[in-house]
Amino acid sequence: MQLTGAHLWAVFLDICIMSALLVVGQFLRAKVKIFQKLLIPSALIAGFLALAFGPKGLKIIPLSGTFGTYASILIVVVFAATPIGDRPNKEAMKSTVIGGMFFNITGIAVLQYAVGMIVTVYGLCYLYPELPQQFGLMMATGFYGGHGTAAAVGKALENLGVANMTDLGNTTATVGIVGGILTGMIIVNWGTRKGYTHYVENPSELPVELRTGLIPPEKQKASGRVTISSICLDPMAFHLGIVLLAALGGYYLSKYFLVWTKYLGYGIAIPDFCTALLFGFIVNKILNKTGAHEYVDRYTVSRIQGTSTDFLMVSGIGSLNLKVVLDYAVPLLAVCLVGFLVTWWWFIYVGGKSSPEDWFERNMMVWGHATGVAATGVLLQRVVDPDLKSRGIEDSGISDLFNRPIIIGLQVIPPILMNIWPRNGGHITTWATLGLVVVLWIVAYVFKWWIPSQKLKIYHSK
Repeated sequence: MQLTGAHLWAVFLDICIMSALLVVGQFLRAKVKIFQKLLIPSALIAGFLALAFGPKGLKIIPLSGTFGTYASILIVVVFAATPIGDRPNKEAMKSTVIGGMFFNITGIAVLQYAVGMIVTVYGLCYLYPELPQQFGLMMATGFYGGHGTAAAVGKALENLGVANMTDLGNTTATVGIVGGILTGMIIVNWGTRKGYTHYVENPSELPVELRTGLIPPEKQKASGRVTISSICLDPMAFHLGIVLLAALGGYYLSKYFLVWTKYLGYGIAIPDFCTALLFGFIVNKILNKTGAHEYVDRYTVSRIQGTSTDFLMVSGIGSLNLKVVLDYAVPLLAVCLVGFLVTWWWFIYVGGKSSPEDWFERNMMVWGHATGVAATGVLLQRVVDPDLKSRGIEDSGISDLFNRPIIIGLQVIPPILMNIWPRNGGHITTWATLGLVVVLWIVAYVFKWWIPSQKLKIYHSK
């Protein structure tokens, strides 16, 4: 389709409206006590405003008909930016507790895929014969993956002919992030009463910047390093160019791979977010090998990634088809409820036995990550570990470097398997993911990343 001036203006106006909604969302977070109490992210508020007043709701806000497609495009930028500027500290990667965190944060992701498939294939599909087996992927897609992965996997499944997956993925992601924060605070209060917290005995009043989102002037800091002279090129434009270069390479690789495989008789489509991540690694490798990494500021790249994620959430939530959500209400409720129960079980029986020290603080990071986004984990960890002494954030970040091939594989391979083998693909996916959990568990036990006899350590008593 050839873009006209009207199309481009529609895109521009959508971006302007989404930007305004984000500002309104931040204003409401800063002023409305209930949003502060529940710690609802501003982008989530903006998304609900878009849903209520946009084309899917009261039709007051003049968002275009293509408003919902932005999420599947922005996720390419998010994944392309993920590796760029990353140079993990080698000493940190040798830490003896990295293995435990790797098993903790990777195992729950794989388990969510396995349990979601079990509940769907061997339960919900019998109660609701029209329910596609791919629905089993939605628990992990929304919970561990968040709105970004929901947009990516949902689009991939819909391209394979499975309808409504983007709406269902965004719904589970929304339930995950809201429920993850609310239940996370309940867990924090429970843990302090039990004496499991090391650095606080009572969850005190959160700092003002965590409640309102507004950082006081005395705590404000510079947002990154200026690595390029603005006389030559604006630093933000330079970093955006690097990220979009990786996104561009990923986009074309995805399209060319489909063409190549069609010649072989298969026609396999690898999602463009996956190939964008691959190109991000290639770009980052070139930067590191040539020494150009000295002019790449990781913080600036993270801001590009974070901005894309915020807009993605507005697009994903604001374009939800409420009819689809209501039609699938019972299956959605079932997988979300099971998702929280499984994640809680993992929190106690695996997370509590995979860290020799500060197990509760480190687990709060994993809880947030496994129910929404890493930012939720950072928030919950800071409640019980204000000075971030437990290294939950650092070690989870390093673990994410190692588990990316596994997580990307889980996002890409199951939809393809279930498309190639419609009758048996769901069963294969279910038992393969469950088998992977068992393999991870055996490895963790052998290398003592998980010690079953370890008791939940108590640091203080009431």
